Amino acid sequence: MSLRTLSTGTALVTGLIALAVPAAAQAAPNCDPRVSSSVNEELTERFGTYGDTAGRWTGADSAYSVPLPDGSIAWIYSDTFLGEVDANHGRPQDSPFVHNSIVVDDDGELTTYTGGTASAPESLVKVAGADETQRWYWFGDATVEGDSLRVMLLEFVKTGTGVFDFAFAGNAVATFDTGDMSLTGVTELPESTINWGSAFYEDPSDGYTYVFGVEDLQAHKYAHLARVPSGELTTSAWEYFNAGVWGTTSGRILEGVSNEFSVTRYQGRFTLVTGDATEPLSAKIVAYRASSIEGPYTGKTVLYTTPETGGNVFTYNAKAHPELGNGHRLLITYNVNSFNTGDLYTEVDNYRPRYVDVSVKFPHARPCR
Repeated sequence: MSLRTLSTGTALVTGLIALAVPAAAQAAPNCDPRVSSSVNEELTERFGTYGDTAGRWTGADSAYSVPLPDGSIAWIYSDTFLGEVDANHGRPQDSPFVHNSIVVDDDGELTTYTGGTASAPESLVKVAGADETQRWYWFGDATVEGDSLRVMLLEFVKTGTGVFDFAFAGNAVATFDTGDMSLTGVTELPESTINWGSAFYEDPSDGYTYVFGVEDLQAHKYAHLARVPSGELTTSAWEYFNAGVWGTTSGRILEGVSNEFSVTRYQGRFTLVTGDATEPLSAKIVAYRASSIEGPYTGKTVLYTTPETGGNVFTYNAKAHPELGNGHRLLITYNVNSFNTGDLYTEVDNYRPRYVDVSVKFPHARPCR
């Protein structure tokens, strides 16, 4: 309602007039998030220099991270190349290769932890009694309980002769001493078809550790959710979310996630960051948001498009690292690989994580919520 003076010919009518503007004439609110991104040069240089010169870690995938009690950061890796980098920035064909490792970043000083010895390295955690060419553990997300680092284990078995011929076989939890990364135990988890450990979320307000997993049907991947009281990851106190309630079985909460992703609080909402598994070999890293940990996760937003994707090279398993970002910026990593294994030896960067800073400004106007 406003005070206006209107003229019609020579007649003046003064009064309080309600101006009704047709809905079609109103400008639609811009509800698109504004995204900016840039390569994190500090971590790119730190891990690049270390991989090129240290004679230990030269590249890996997964790349979860967790703060340790002393303030350092443990980087949790699955398949890992070790050894030297040659003069052409490639890997020798006899480079050591293990299925899991940890690199601790102590204020820029990096240390690689594997099993075996420096001259004959092995995976940090091996399936008891198994031939690692046929049965192995990959690492999932991790958390600290007291002085112990708990890392989710995903067991896989070889199903054929091809590089990608393998199948999920079960879950376990590895426990490490945070002081020296020595393995102190492996706890088997109940049999499940869900790849648990895709992401953790610690909620100090309710005393739970939330564990996300993936129902992997190859062409279709669905996120599932479980929880356990904080500090009890290796106990039987797991509960599973299904159709709005917590109980003994889990249900699908989101389609289109990669096997590894992240869930964190970002700008006041739960934010799930993942590679876009709704598209084959997608270069897109996307985010979904929710008002509660259980979802629903909606508002799919493209955060970044990986420039490496194309030809034989593909990218995968994007995730955010909240302890390395801030309230406005997310640090996101993703993995790079190739369907041509020769590419991994020709150029070391074809098998190294990437580090990207992403900032998103979400609209807050009521029509956009």
